[in-house]
Parts: sequence; structure tokens; C-alpha cells
Amino acid sequence: MSEVKHPLTRYRILDRCLNDRQRRYNIDDLLEACNDKLELLCIVPVSKRQIYSDLEYMKSDEGFKAPIKSYQYGTRKYLRYSHDFSIMATPISETELAQLQVAVSSLQKYRGLPFYDWIDELLTKLQFRLGIRHDDENIIGFEQNKDMIGLRFLSDIINYTLKHMAISVVYKPYNKDEMVWTIHPYYLKQYNNRWFLLGWNEMYDDLSIVPLDRIQLVEQSDKKFRPNRSVDFDQYFNNIIGVSIEEKAVPKEIVLQFSKNRLPYVLSKPLHHSQSLVDEEKGIVAIKVVPNKELLSQILWFGDDVEIISPGAIREQISKKIDLMSKKYLDVKHDCTTSC
Repeated sequence: MSEVKHPLTRYRILDRCLNDRQRRYNIDDLLEACNDKLELLCIVPVSKRQIYSDLEYMKSDEGFKAPIKSYQYGTRKYLRYSHDFSIMATPISETELAQLQVAVSSLQKYRGLPFYDWIDELLTKLQFRLGIRHDDENIIGFEQNKDMIGLRFLSDIINYTLKHMAISVVYKPYNKDEMVWTIHPYYLKQYNNRWFLLGWNEMYDDLSIVPLDRIQLVEQSDKKFRPNRSVDFDQYFNNIIGVSIEEKAVPKEIVLQFSKNRLPYVLSKPLHHSQSLVDEEKGIVAIKVVPNKELLSQILWFGDDVEIISPGAIREQISKKIDLMSKKYLDVKHDCTTSC
């Protein structure tokens, strides 16, 4: 995981250390304190160079203008704020206040959903402490289904994930018997209005992707939590559409040709961040992704507005699905013809 990620987490850790009047922190101490906390949060440790960079940013005008000073104590130099200061107490600007107003309006739409109970408390604090008020005019709409199966467990799973607790999950696959798994929850992802839990599954000794709508029961497990030390989920989802990925699968270039009517839509809403325009006149675009079932579903959604140019294997998969679909409709037509 790149060291430049999670900067706010590091700034808060450093802020507490620089505020500590009972202990003197040199650069090595700051590095140790930062990495100890990051490890507890399942975040990859950073280097001393990154800590120096963080301190410089905190001192800068673009950062927090933090009064960080170096003091000599015996043979060591330690770092501390020269006077009472905290980046958490830095007043917010008018621009930030306006941005918070938009955020409050957005969050307001989630009130009442079972797994967003915490929003009521958060909005009350923002409105009281910062004088932010929600505009009753409804100007934002979100696609969210509060009756979606599995949502009743989302709040608990988020809580277990944040607190690094292993969980016992009763999982019911389609048309199969229930299974009881011990999962070490790492990450939650929403795709196509479904929620998925990614965590270490003790039964398979591997990472599992668990759709919440297949979960029957969730309880805290007495097993010791196994921290995530290997998967960067930003990278994990970087080369796929959706959530499905086969082990050791590699991205492939998928070349697609769209109709003239559909191409503007695809250019304005890319299928994937890797999308590039190959030939605008012919309506050809390319994406580089790991082929999976979500990719096939996305391509089929475009109907006759798209054709796969390459690779041949993906083209063949789509062709077979179209043949099966066509056969079903032809059978319906044949039955109607013979019986009507």
C-alpha cells in the first residue's frame, strides 16, 4: 500500500504526539508511534522519510501552519508544538463551511435507513456546533433500497470490521444447505445495489467475497482477529468491474465497438477507469480489465448497441449467451405458432 495514503490518520497521530507534554518524541519515536497505530488499524507502516514529509506539510501554509519546533535535550533532539495547538482545533474556512452544508444535505437523505442510525447523531452535532442547518428543499436523490435483503446486518458488520473482531456467519447459498463460517472482516463494497463483505474465511484459509443478502445470521466470534496484512483493496478492485475476481487472473484488453447513438453515453460514463477511445469514427473503445461475470453482464446490457472486437474468447462467451437467449425466445414463438 502506498505511503501517501491515509495522510489524515498520520496527521492525527503526529498531532497527539506533538501535543504530549509528558514525553519527548524524536523522529524515531514519532515513526514508531505512528506505525504502531497504523498496524492496529491494519494499515501498512510508513518510512521515516514519509514522517518528515508529513511534518513539513503540517508546518506549511497549505497544511495546518503547525508550530512544530525542534528542541535539544541532552544528546537528542525532540519535536513538539511551541505552544498550545492542535490541527483538530483549526477553524474551518467559509469554503469548508459551504462544503459541509452540501454534505449535511446529502446525509439527510439517508435518515431513517436502518444501518445509518448514526447519521441522526452526527447531523445534530454538526448543526449545533457549526450552526449548519439542513435545507428542507429536496434537491438530491439517491438510489437506495431500504428493504434490500441483508441490510439488517450491515450496521453490525461495519461495527465488527472497524473494531477488528472476527465474526461467525451463517451463510445460505442459492439452492444449497446453510454453512457456518468464521470470517475476519476487512472490507465492505456496494455494487449494483448489493453489498458484499470481503474477509478471511477460516474454512477455506483464503479471502472470501460474501454477499450480505445470503447471510442468515451474524455474531461475534471468540476467535482472535486476523489482521489484513496483504490486500490493498484499492488495488484489488482497480482492474475489475464489480466484485468477482479469479485467483491469479490478469487484466486483458477488451476492444468494443458501439453504435453511433450509444457511443456518446459510453464516453460520458466510461465502463472502467482504464477506458480509452481507439477510433471515434468507428465507435471503438478499449478497456483493460480482468474478465468476470459482471463484465459480461455489462456488455449484454447494451444489447445490439455493442460488438466485441477482441479478444476472441470473450466474443465467443457472449455469442453463446446470445444463442441461448435467442433459442428461448424462438421456442416461445414456436410454441405460440403451433398452439394459436
